[in-house]
Amino acid sequence: MQHPSFEFHRIPVGINNCFLLRGGTTILIDAGAPGHVKDFMHGMDRLGISLREIDLILLTHGHADHIGCLRQIQHLTGARIAMHEADCHWAESGSPGLPPGVTLWGRLLHGLGRVLYRPYIHPCEVHYVITTARSSLMGLGYGIPGQVIHTPGHSAGSVCILLDSGEVFAGDLAMNAWFLRSTPGLPVLAEDMSLVIQSWKRLIRMGARHVYPAHGTDFPIAVIRREIDIWEAKHMAFQNKNP
Repeated sequence: MQHPSFEFHRIPVGINNCFLLRGGTTILIDAGAPGHVKDFMHGMDRLGISLREIDLILLTHGHADHIGCLRQIQHLTGARIAMHEADCHWAESGSPGLPPGVTLWGRLLHGLGRVLYRPYIHPCEVHYVITTARSSLMGLGYGIPGQVIHTPGHSAGSVCILLDSGEVFAGDLAMNAWFLRSTPGLPVLAEDMSLVIQSWKRLIRMGARHVYPAHGTDFPIAVIRREIDIWEAKHMAFQNKNP
């Protein structure tokens, strides 16, 4: 997880992976599941990195398991918060949405979530609203060799962070956790799977080669390529049956 003058680390916070990027500055990707701020603090202690070293909290999207500890982490670190404009209202209201299921298991999870998963989320101000399709973290002065890419599909305001070396921090644009999927691949929950596919094709064209999802362990981009082929074949078959 190291490059010249740059490194990144995974910090599990509840069911969610947060990632710490350290170059010219230090950026935290996502803020973990509700009620797990101690996981974040233990992860930082394990790395030997001061909380106050974090300059920016960059949110991949606004669902509860990604903004659950946002206000506590922001208070601990003093970091500014960045998020795409389409999801800002979820963080600032403390009332995130729940994405629909796109598979049988995903639909079951969505139904259970509507009934059982209602965590309290502290509202939190977003300091930097992302409005562009892509932004260079190096060009913005953060000293991180990568870009923030708007990748809608899982939510309207989903973003991924693509490093120059090909690693992509995908949020929920990909999944690899036992409670979501038995194998790595595309999300089982999404607002628009057609946009998920378009977003992944864009990332692949831009050089994505290894995927770091918010849920589960990392895997090579070849897995996503296969998943796209399978999804497009099924989609084409459905269209042929229903012209």
